Amino acid sequence: MNGYLRRWGTGVTAALAMALLTTACLPKGLNLPQSPLLPVLERKSGLVAYLGTDANIYTVDQSGNKPAQVTKDADLEGNSVLFYSIPAWAPDSQSLAFVGYKGQRDGSELPTISLFVAPKDGSTLTPAYSSGNDVIYYYWAPDGQRVAFLTSTPSQSLALKLVSPSGGEVETLDIGAPFYWSWAPDSHSVLVHIGAQDSHLSLLQLGETVTENSLDIKPASFRAPAYSPDGSHMLVAGEGAEGKPALLLADTTGGDLQTITEYVGNIAFAWSPDSTRIAYTTSDDSSLSGLGGHLTVVDPSGKKKPVELKDKVVYAFFWSPDSKSIAYFAAHEEPAPTPKPGESSEDEQPQIVWELSVMDSKGQDTHPVLSPIVPTEHFFRLVPYFDQYHQSATIWSPDSRNLVVSMYYRKNGEAVPGIFVLAASGNLEPRYIADGWVAAWSWK
Repeated sequence: MNGYLRRWGTGVTAALAMALLTTACLPKGLNLPQSPLLPVLERKSGLVAYLGTDANIYTVDQSGNKPAQVTKDADLEGNSVLFYSIPAWAPDSQSLAFVGYKGQRDGSELPTISLFVAPKDGSTLTPAYSSGNDVIYYYWAPDGQRVAFLTSTPSQSLALKLVSPSGGEVETLDIGAPFYWSWAPDSHSVLVHIGAQDSHLSLLQLGETVTENSLDIKPASFRAPAYSPDGSHMLVAGEGAEGKPALLLADTTGGDLQTITEYVGNIAFAWSPDSTRIAYTTSDDSSLSGLGGHLTVVDPSGKKKPVELKDKVVYAFFWSPDSKSIAYFAAHEEPAPTPKPGESSEDEQPQIVWELSVMDSKGQDTHPVLSPIVPTEHFFRLVPYFDQYHQSATIWSPDSRNLVVSMYYRKNGEAVPGIFVLAASGNLEPRYIADGWVAAWSWK
């Protein structure tokens, strides 16, 4: 259990190390709240689910009102420890899936890891799956009738499993590691990318039995494949016509391949919700370690010119629901502060600063939303895999007007993790919602 506690409380990525280096750049003097009338008068859009600093799950609207405590039994202090993980909204935005970890603080017993499903008001709590194996990631089927999730296995591999939100029989679909997948919009197929050096792409057809059809594509260096939201195409990365790594557009059988772009190193990509554009980042690093890359937006039909963000290194991005904008997290180096008269400049070093910005998908406008920003450790755990999380969670409000972020702020002189709502326009100061580790906005 101690391992789970360490994972819950500390970061595990290189990006986290960067965040810790930037704590000196915590935003100072955030003016909270915004205009007192704005939260009351503005039109509300969906709900925010978040993991509180007490390790419980909550929902709240964007004004910070109408809070609901979905779980109430988390315990980080006793001998028997229980805590929850990032919540994932069902497609209809009426329910949440999340994982609970329960065990003895001293590790004297094997922990129990459960996948829970609960309505957004927390009126019931259903353990859909429980095991001693860790639950790594979970992703609702588009029709909301099943939840797919990854678990660890005794052989140090990963298993993709499927369960009803109400629990019952658990079906194992495939095994391998690393493991990434994308649901078809009709919820009857799953596109999977499994393995590293010996990786392969397969299409799993779900019915009374599971049928696996291997795709005749040799994967290149990438993580998560992606179905187009309209179900007409698939995106993968593999060897192109000349054997070079390429972003490939395929039909729903994996055929009729079209090269979107060739690249060197690593690529991560995501469809716009209206299926008319593709955004991707490319990095010269091929280690899949989550390092940043340059952001490009393309029209797969070729009718519109690509839009490139050339002067930023982007570590994660998220399409707005209306497909008009992309929110992205980038990092840049700020010059060392100018020393005051009589002071030495030897100890002053340039600082790495994170920023959140929004880019118009047509390339007509790019503007900062907040800089500097120090996201929480829990958010940084998602960054190396944002292309997978992009399919199961969003930081955008359903009306594409606001963003929810989990970041540190100053409270009584200390750095505290908080949940904030930011206007995508960048024209308003952050609105504090609650203390918390990570948040996701509902789809509707």
